[in-house]
Amino acid sequence: MKVLVVGIGSMGLNHIKVLMQLKKEGLVTEVYAVDIDRQRLEAVKGQGVDLTFTDYHDAIKYKPDLGIIAVPTTLHYSVASELMNHMDLLIEKPVTERLDEALDLYRKSKILGRKILVGHIERFNPVYKALINDVNNERPIYVESMRINRLRGNPQSYGNVLLDLGIHDIDLVLDMVNEDKVRVLSTVLRGNPITTAWALLSIGDIIYVLHASWDYEVRVRKIHVTLRNRYYEADLLNRVLIRDGTRHVVEGPDQLRQELIHVLSVLRGVERPIIDITDGIKALAVVNGILTNSPIIDLGELLT
Repeated sequence: MKVLVVGIGSMGLNHIKVLMQLKKEGLVTEVYAVDIDRQRLEAVKGQGVDLTFTDYHDAIKYKPDLGIIAVPTTLHYSVASELMNHMDLLIEKPVTERLDEALDLYRKSKILGRKILVGHIERFNPVYKALINDVNNERPIYVESMRINRLRGNPQSYGNVLLDLGIHDIDLVLDMVNEDKVRVLSTVLRGNPITTAWALLSIGDIIYVLHASWDYEVRVRKIHVTLRNRYYEADLLNRVLIRDGTRHVVEGPDQLRQELIHVLSVLRGVERPIIDITDGIKALAVVNGILTNSPIIDLGELLT
């Protein structure tokens, strides 16, 4: 399996590190890297990357099986549109900056028969997995999420805090609840671009409150879930699950490693995708609905 990583920023570099481990284990045969920064390319070449390029077009002739897109969000669509003609893709979240772009990629993937997965890495968080297993398909009444992390990079590379942070929790809640009708009841959006957001949503008959921010010096990644007969607090950052006041430390493997092993298994036909482009589109549609204050978002109609 030959893998191409496009974009060697912080996330792309993380992919490279894990891929080099997987190469030693025989799960990957070759790793290629693309970036406009030659110093970054020299750095990853020193880590064992087989070939490096400043233009991803030059890498296509080596016939990678998988392309990992880790460029700034604004470039996701243009890069994916070209690469999907030649290989299957893993696109870092959000799948694209705009909903119409994501839907276009979806239509093209159906025509081409390409697999497109989206890097919503929290699906592989052991605390989230433990939460889902314990809830065991029981329907929540109320869900609240808080995700706070000071932005160290350029806000333009991330779009806004909902595309960067909030979309993680939106994806998890959509996965947990599995409903297509989403209503935006109220929003508070601050900053230009938006750096702090609150949103009150109903997903089916479940109330969901989201808070995402770049504006504080603390780091928080928590989801609170209330069922009729019990209550959970899932600390995704510190890997702790609290059920009805009882604290459980959740051990588990590295999330990115688990994600990449899963993607490789999907490409080999061994596993079904945990999160593909349709899930990425649904999460992006909810973000879009919050940003535009759309009263109703019908996720079922998006993909018909």
